Amino acid sequence: MNRNRLCSFFILSCFSFSVQAQDTLKPVKAVRIHTPPKIDGVLDEEIWKDVPVSDNFIQWDPDYKAPSSQRTEVKIVYDDDAIYIGAFMYDAHPDSILHELGSRDDQGLNADYFFTGIDTYNKQIDAYYFGVTASGVQLDLREQDDTYDAVWLSAVKLNDKGWCAEFRIPYSAIRFPAGKDLNWRVHFRRNIRRRRELSRCPFYPKEDPKFLKYFAHLEGLSEIKAPTRLSLVPYLSVSGENSPDYNADGSYNSNSTGLSYGAGADIKFGLNDRFTLDATLLPDFSQVQSDNKVKNLSYREVTYQENRPFFKEGVELFNKMGLFYSRRVGRLPTLHDSLQLNIPKGAVLEDNPSQTRLLNSIKFSGRTNGGLGIGIFNAITDNMYATIRDSTGNRKKILTEPFTNYNILVFDQQLRNSSSVTLINTSVLRDKGWMNADVTGLGFELLNKKNNIRLSGEEGLSQHFKKDSTGKMQGLLGYKYGLGLEKIGGNLTYGVKHTGYSNTYDQRDMGYYVVTNQRNTFTYITYDQFVANKYFRNSEVSLSNQYAVNFINGNRTNNEIDVNAFAMLLNYLVFFGGVGTNPQRSLDYFEPRVPGYVFQTRRTVYGYLGTSTDYRKRFAVDLKLVGAQYLNEDVHGFFGEADLGLRFRVNDRLSIFYNGMLSQDNYNIGFAALDSMGVPVIGSRTLHTLVNQLKLKYIFSPTMSLSLSGRHYWNTGHYYHYYTLNNDGSLNPDATYQTINDFNYNVFNIDLVYTWIFSPGSSISVIYKNAIEQNNITNVMPSRFDSDFNGTIRSPQINSLSLKLLYYLDYQEVKRAIQKRKASIQE
Repeated sequence: MNRNRLCSFFILSCFSFSVQAQDTLKPVKAVRIHTPPKIDGVLDEEIWKDVPVSDNFIQWDPDYKAPSSQRTEVKIVYDDDAIYIGAFMYDAHPDSILHELGSRDDQGLNADYFFTGIDTYNKQIDAYYFGVTASGVQLDLREQDDTYDAVWLSAVKLNDKGWCAEFRIPYSAIRFPAGKDLNWRVHFRRNIRRRRELSRCPFYPKEDPKFLKYFAHLEGLSEIKAPTRLSLVPYLSVSGENSPDYNADGSYNSNSTGLSYGAGADIKFGLNDRFTLDATLLPDFSQVQSDNKVKNLSYREVTYQENRPFFKEGVELFNKMGLFYSRRVGRLPTLHDSLQLNIPKGAVLEDNPSQTRLLNSIKFSGRTNGGLGIGIFNAITDNMYATIRDSTGNRKKILTEPFTNYNILVFDQQLRNSSSVTLINTSVLRDKGWMNADVTGLGFELLNKKNNIRLSGEEGLSQHFKKDSTGKMQGLLGYKYGLGLEKIGGNLTYGVKHTGYSNTYDQRDMGYYVVTNQRNTFTYITYDQFVANKYFRNSEVSLSNQYAVNFINGNRTNNEIDVNAFAMLLNYLVFFGGVGTNPQRSLDYFEPRVPGYVFQTRRTVYGYLGTSTDYRKRFAVDLKLVGAQYLNEDVHGFFGEADLGLRFRVNDRLSIFYNGMLSQDNYNIGFAALDSMGVPVIGSRTLHTLVNQLKLKYIFSPTMSLSLSGRHYWNTGHYYHYYTLNNDGSLNPDATYQTINDFNYNVFNIDLVYTWIFSPGSSISVIYKNAIEQNNITNVMPSRFDSDFNGTIRSPQINSLSLKLLYYLDYQEVKRAIQKRKASIQE
């Protein structure tokens, strides 16, 4: 069935339901005004005086269901351009209000804050949240998108009675339906940091996972026209980079220096009150935060956080069923690493780009009145070439990644009781005869009227197309399925989920990596304590089991049992821990890396214990200890790890963070290499890992900051036995294999970032980066940390310095400025 027929079938098969609202909540009144207030954190204008007050704040923490310890008053007014929110947070001890400075959207600050939530469609699906700390730091997000950043105004002011927050949220920053009388819902929350008190208005119970139904009606909104939502954010950038030129033997002659310029833009256009088109043209990602790279000995893929703004914001509709891993777009070119390892003798690798160039990308998304969400994502990346210079000086370009089109089409129909049905398709089309891929997924979530029982399921179909030796396109088909039944409401939750992946299913061209060729059953039961007792403020304990078998022959591939617990004491000291075991040997069909071979895993038992101190204190500590041991095996294998986090707040502007990890695995066993005949060799090895990461953050103001981050990752592996695999996955010693596979891997990064938001939505940023990555195969390991570190910082490195200017242009604001200018000229 082709995509068009699938989409038509889906649309015709779905029915929209109106969601029943909770009408028992006290409504909030909004008042229309004609003269907008000055956003200065002082509610002294006449327009605020007769506005109805919302003040029924009830504690969530620490005294669940008790009235808030301090009074809060919230007022709402609006005009043709924006909605305005004024909140006064009374405090009997105003000199104790905490107000640490921080960067935008930093909700971990040691500061009081106030938030407003707005459900503009009254569908209990999504909501906008706008907040501000007592130090003036803006916080915003959406229920379905934590990365949402809008352009709006806020101001705060502290006085002898408490502190005040004032918001101006332009209609161009949000979506809402057209109509004479609007039916919005709102919610407020206040945090008093020194008491760790969180209060809500209206209140809703912790036991109910669907809290959007507890938002209060916002009455009085009328005659508001949804404005033309059009904004443009052009950018200019300049960057310089100094990087090494590698020879075929891995050495390098000298560093080359390059200077580059860039220009492009992000465009956001509201096609109507429901749908928005986002586009990025010639984006520049030179200032993206460095990845925390690690040595990966597993066949499982390491995934990294998305730090590119365009791919972080507004993608909630596309993140369905794990089929969209945005780092695939603009990824490391496919032949990048193999080319670096196979440079022709006597040649020099002059240029080998490590990131595929993105030409442009668009996102189209929105939801109809009937609750049907529609999303289209498309991105195009350019041909990528490496440059090799031979011994005669001739240069040759080698294609490392072809011109590629990435596309996603998704339909998400909301049903009664917050239920939903989703259809999604991803496709990757590559030029020059490289492999194409297409994946389609169909999923559903059905909830009962109380929203405490959930039935979920999904189906997936993957297709890969590649030319054979005759030039004919051949396809490979795979599929997955899943079904789950869970109790999700109340103190006691439990459930069972079953998934299956055929041996030919593959979603990696655009989605997240999953272990295929297995059927997996996951069961769990969890008890949460929400109300404080004489020992704990809150706690949780859970028991789970994950059991998996081979998809084809039914052989066991995993059987893991876990018990985990968490508790916060009355003094806010946190303890957590757990134990787990794999009590039976299982078969791993992927560890050998070659089809037809299987590896027999060992029985293990493990445990962990950790603690976290109160972040309100100037100095806070996070500590976690992990230990694992083989269980009833013929070898002694122990794994130990210690993770340490330190937070030191020097003052409200300067903070220092340290994170360190030390681990040792004295009998790690797994795939080592392929021998000369292509047969997998299994090796037992000792692994040592040391990570040190330090970050300093200085905040000049809520709109200006400087941060310095440095990270060193050191991982070594020493092999002392090699084995061949028997047919049943057991091992035989191999005395003939003599290749050295010991390694000493280092990654070192420095990111120095200066940011100044000189106007709402507009910024200047200057970033310096230093990057070193060394993966040495050696049988001589550094004996000390200082000798390894000194060798690392003397290694070939990439240094870059970039400057970027972003300027936000909003159609409505530009239009008003022009009208105001014309009026002043006429006067």
